[in-house]
Amino acid sequence: GGGNRGGGGNILFQFLPIIIGFLFRKPLLLLVVLAAAGIFYFKGGCNGLGNLSNNTSNTTQLATGGVLDPKQFDKAQVYEGLDESKTDLPEYISLLKFAPDRLNQGQQGSCVAWSSAYGARTVLEAASTGEAPNKLAFSPAFLYNQIKLDGCQGSYIIRAMETMTRVGAVPFNDFPYDDKDCEKQPNGQLINEASDFKMLGFNRLTTTESTNGINLHAVKEHLAKDVPVVIGMMVGGSFMQEMAGKAIWHPTDDDNNMMGFGGHAMCVIGYDDRKEGGAFEVMNSWGKEWGNNGVAYIKYNDFKRFVREAYGINPSPKKGAADVQNLACNIGLVDAKSKNYIPLQITNNNVFTTTKPITKGTTFKMEVKNNSACYVYVLGKETDGSSYILFPYPSKADASKTKFSPYCGITGYRLFPRGMSMQADQIGSKDFIAVITSKEPLNVFDLNNAVNANKASGFEASVNTAIKRLTINNVEFKSAENGTISFKTATGDKNTVACIVAIDKQ
Repeated sequence: GGGNRGGGGNILFQFLPIIIGFLFRKPLLLLVVLAAAGIFYFKGGCNGLGNLSNNTSNTTQLATGGVLDPKQFDKAQVYEGLDESKTDLPEYISLLKFAPDRLNQGQQGSCVAWSSAYGARTVLEAASTGEAPNKLAFSPAFLYNQIKLDGCQGSYIIRAMETMTRVGAVPFNDFPYDDKDCEKQPNGQLINEASDFKMLGFNRLTTTESTNGINLHAVKEHLAKDVPVVIGMMVGGSFMQEMAGKAIWHPTDDDNNMMGFGGHAMCVIGYDDRKEGGAFEVMNSWGKEWGNNGVAYIKYNDFKRFVREAYGINPSPKKGAADVQNLACNIGLVDAKSKNYIPLQITNNNVFTTTKPITKGTTFKMEVKNNSACYVYVLGKETDGSSYILFPYPSKADASKTKFSPYCGITGYRLFPRGMSMQADQIGSKDFIAVITSKEPLNVFDLNNAVNANKASGFEASVNTAIKRLTINNVEFKSAENGTISFKTATGDKNTVACIVAIDKQ
């Protein structure tokens, strides 16, 4: 939950002692007043501004504007995280060198655009091109004026993500920021210019398809690949009023109650496992006076408590990367109990079998390690011969849809299914799984229907027929000593590879 307001209600409580004293001899009226005060406080007060103070400097009003709505957050597809046991993340990462100067959003509730365009999009571009961030900083006004809600006082983060993906962004000076004007719209020339800076997409970083539970490891996975993360966080209290010159936020007891707090969007640009049990580095849009030159750390536990939304941006190719992108993966079958590979061998073309039968009842997972960005789909064969979708996981609410993203822009090891295992059942002597990787997105439900429409031909034939027009020919598969299979191939007009694993069982 949350809203586009933060830090309200404090002024009211300064007068409560006077009110209580005045009404001391009229308890019924006192109860009415206190009830009204409580409602006022919980709703965030009468304005969306807080004060930044270090007790000696002049106060500065701070605007927020992140409207945090679980229904909006739920619209974003879920990022499928890496296998934590095989992901060796550095203990410290900072993208601060890729961040532009910390400016102040002023009186406008445009934090969503500042965190997304000026913050994350600039950091992503600077990290991928090596250019100076202040030179290429993107305009928050270009984005905000297109996505604002009524009254210029807020927006949804997902609107920013969708617009930066669909439309793009323009340099700061091409559409200057004015905190008193959100009505001006970009002309056709600017829209055309923005298309050169479209994002490749985004995901939400939650542990499951539920909007609750931010995946901290997924946030770190993005940062470790030079990819910033945009968050929507509940702020107020000491976060707005007592952070001048401070490097790390220490919430007070009142902060933990979150009374009068509201939504605010910021850009995560780093983390440090060594800092007070671990903390994320956050870039704000309240000028250099807030925090340490506009940046501060939020401890992991506080991050989990106060952050409501987190969006990972799909990585951009590094400057100088080859135009022809390779598709490269390693495929392995993992025993769920021992964590060891169940060895595979090549039989013909893209079909692989276990080197020896496994015992019925054995639990296992399919491992995919992508060495380049790609889309991953995993199908399985039911006991009746039909095909089913293993990944992206069908939604619990509607199995004809999925909330998970098949895009694996962050490279590394992934285990399917996450949080559970497959089991070699007691029926028959062979199970089948197909891993399909592609440089372009596929409709996995149409793909599964096509496989089922031809199931009389057998699982291997029906999978290969379903993707025939997309399949890269003459792919060279290799067996590794550890029992996994690998391939690497250049993509062109065709960009899909299927690996079919036959699991013998007894």
